Amino acid sequence: MVIKIDVDGVIRDIISAMCNIYNENFNGKLCVNDIEDYDVNTNFPEIIQQTGKKPTEYFFTDHADKVFETVSKPFVGVKDAIDKLRKNGNKVVIVTWQFSLKNIKHTLDFLETYNIKYDDICFTKDKWLIKGDYLIDDNPEFILDKRDKSRKIIIDTPYNRHITDKFIRVNSLKDAVNYIISKNKKKKEAA
Repeated sequence: MVIKIDVDGVIRDIISAMCNIYNENFNGKLCVNDIEDYDVNTNFPEIIQQTGKKPTEYFFTDHADKVFETVSKPFVGVKDAIDKLRKNGNKVVIVTWQFSLKNIKHTLDFLETYNIKYDDICFTKDKWLIKGDYLIDDNPEFILDKRDKSRKIIIDTPYNRHITDKFIRVNSLKDAVNYIISKNKKKKEAA
C-alpha cells in the first residue's frame, strides 16, 4: 500500500514551536489547545498589531530557522511508526505543502536530522494528485478534499474537531499506523 503522510501537525510539532516562539517574544501564554483555527494568521493577531507583519511571514520567513528546525521536534513515536509501516511492506510518501523554498529545505533537513526515512517526498498543496491508499493529515482542507480518493485518517487537533464526517480520527501517527496495519492484517486473514 501507499501511505501519504503530512509533515506539520503529523510528524513535526510545529504548533507547539510557534506557541513557544510567540510566548517568548510577545509575553503570551498560548498553548496547543488554544489554537482552534488552522489558519496561522487567525491565531496570532498580536503579531500583526505589534509588528505589522502577518503571522505567516513572522513565523515562516523571519523565524523559519527556529520554527522548522531549532524549536520544532517530532511527535513522540513518529520515526518508529514510519519505520513500522515500511517494514510491513508499505510505501511511505511524505506529502506536504510548505510556505517557501527555504521552508522546503528546512523540512528536508528536519527529516534528515531526526532520521525519518521515507520512500518518496512531494511538496504540493494539491495532495489529491498524489495517488495513495491512505492520507494521514491534520489539515481540514486536505481531509475534506473530495478529489483525493485515498482513505483519510485525521490526526485529532483543536483546529479540526469541527469535522464531523466519518473519517478515521486518531491521536497520533502511531495510532494511525496501528490502525492501517491492523486493517491490512484482517483483510489478509479474510482472503
